[in-house]
Amino acid sequence: MTFFDRFRSAQAPAAPSRVEPPISAPATIEEKYSAAGPIYARHVLGQAVWTPRNYEQLARESYLINAVSFRCTKMIATCAANIPLLLKRGKMEVAEHPILDLLKRPSATMGGKAFFERFASFTLLSGNGYIEAVGPKNQPPRELWAPRSDRMKVLPGITGLPSGFEYEHGGAKKVWSVSPLNGKSDILHVKEFHPLNDWYGMSRIEAAAYGVDRHNAASAHNKALLDNGARPSGMMVFKPLTGDGQPVSAPKEVIEKAEKELMQRHNGPENAGKPMVVNGAVEWVEMGLSPKDMDFDKGKDDAARDICLAWGVPHILVVKGQSTYNNVSEAKLELYEDNVIPFLGMVLDELNNWLCPRYGEGFRLEADLDAVSALEERRVARRKSVTELVEAEIIDEDEGREMLGYGPRPENSVEKVDAGVLTALIGLVETAGIVPLARYMRAVGLVPAKMTDDQILQAALAAVEDEPEPEDDDDDTTDPNADEEEDDDDAL
Repeated sequence: MTFFDRFRSAQAPAAPSRVEPPISAPATIEEKYSAAGPIYARHVLGQAVWTPRNYEQLARESYLINAVSFRCTKMIATCAANIPLLLKRGKMEVAEHPILDLLKRPSATMGGKAFFERFASFTLLSGNGYIEAVGPKNQPPRELWAPRSDRMKVLPGITGLPSGFEYEHGGAKKVWSVSPLNGKSDILHVKEFHPLNDWYGMSRIEAAAYGVDRHNAASAHNKALLDNGARPSGMMVFKPLTGDGQPVSAPKEVIEKAEKELMQRHNGPENAGKPMVVNGAVEWVEMGLSPKDMDFDKGKDDAARDICLAWGVPHILVVKGQSTYNNVSEAKLELYEDNVIPFLGMVLDELNNWLCPRYGEGFRLEADLDAVSALEERRVARRKSVTELVEAEIIDEDEGREMLGYGPRPENSVEKVDAGVLTALIGLVETAGIVPLARYMRAVGLVPAKMTDDQILQAALAAVEDEPEPEDDDDDTTDPNADEEEDDDDAL
């Protein structure tokens, strides 16, 4: 069943447009809400608060027809959707769980990456993202859906928290209630910060609006120049003279004929560069600035920089220029650290509060940042820094492992030492060097990474000396004369 099928099936009878909050709560329940909430909620209590902007126009101008803003939105949403997620319970990672299965395939019509990219795009474009949980009542959800942000409305509650969410399309409505006690709902509302709105988040397009308008205007002007033969507008002035040299006005039919022929012969990109042939006293007067005078290329680039600045995307990743590989690598690192990872962290915080508790206590989702290739430079630098701290004995090995996310070395982690292999490696030190011996001893957990070559060799010799001798298969209590007695019995 698709989202729209479920939406239509819920319309008979029509859902109420108002969700009444409870009059009072039991005295034993602790009240938790902002003291300022009832003040700003009473003016719109129970009524749908409409999105305070023309979302459709913003999305059209910035996503559908503006290449820079489209690229910024697509880049952030795609990068966030492609970061693998880890499920943990306490400090232990959970490899298989229904939460992971749900996020891998949220619905029958959409995979996990496509779902998250859709949700992230709505959130970035409007400042608000919504997820609907679908499934049996009081049970974990079976599906997740991401409805369009512009069709969702918030129903304010008496405490300043939403009392419900309303979806409206084509005159039909669907309302989801919100518990006034714990805020639980089948709708998750993720919103970015808005300094002037209590119910909705702020779209990044609003901050980039002037840059988007300038960029679109420059593109439209360049298109118009191409349509007009790549020439600015102007006027043709006739200066006919009488026989005695006095100027007179050109007849109306002459002006109309000249205008018609000018449009036919010199309008459009296919006529660009064709010479103009006229007779008589005619002068062309330009009425606008040339593209060079207006410096449109520089203006478009400046507008593109403003758009990228508002989106938090490095300019060189969107508008390619004379950048080196190192610059692009640093820009990708900046994109993840300053934009993608904080955005994904905000979303995961909300999912950990809304989705994970439906499956039990202690579950939480984390981003697997080790799988992000753009962050490899940071990981290498951190490993090097931690290793230097361990070698300088500022921290011990377990502290270093903890800093790198490995945790302390488990007890009894030293593997069984093969005395024969160890003895052979010691004998090879003079010819092959200490490296093979050091690798083996570190692999079995005999020595830490900070030990010197001499210390490793001494530890290897001590390990060989401490190796117990193999037990004799013969029983020490056996009488040595027993075999002789048996031979005597056989002889008799």
